[in-house]
Amino acid sequence: MESTLSPLPNGVRHPYTALLEALPRTANRTLVEALELPTIATAWRHASAGESRELAALDHSLLANSGYTAETAMSLQLGHESLKRLLPLRDSRPLQLHAAAVENGEAPGSHLAILGLMMALFSIPPRQALLDYARARLAQARSTPDVISGILDQAA
Repeated sequence: MESTLSPLPNGVRHPYTALLEALPRTANRTLVEALELPTIATAWRHASAGESRELAALDHSLLANSGYTAETAMSLQLGHESLKRLLPLRDSRPLQLHAAAVENGEAPGSHLAILGLMMALFSIPPRQALLDYARARLAQARSTPDVISGILDQAA
């Protein structure tokens, strides 16, 4: 998966790129399109609006979803690894609040919430980020802009 974002000034891979490259592939298109992509879009909206409580609640609700049980361990591992990569940006208020919520156990730190947070922090266009995610996650990525548009409309 090649990211549109270049490495950071110190030569380290961009956290967004690192997360996309770490995603395991899945053949479960329904999981990605019906659960993961809408969650990312909603996380982005909450992070962009500075809604830290809502972002933490979204993070919790995802892990309470019985359809996501098999993905929980992978999601938390990727989320926590990605959050560590973001620590140098602690001057960002949304990141500060969500990192504190994860550290205090108020939010689990799923990779979907962290990706939405990254999109807000780095001003990554949601349509591009959701397409990048679908391409990185789906074994046969055929997600169309129409699917992504519908997800963004639902998250609004």
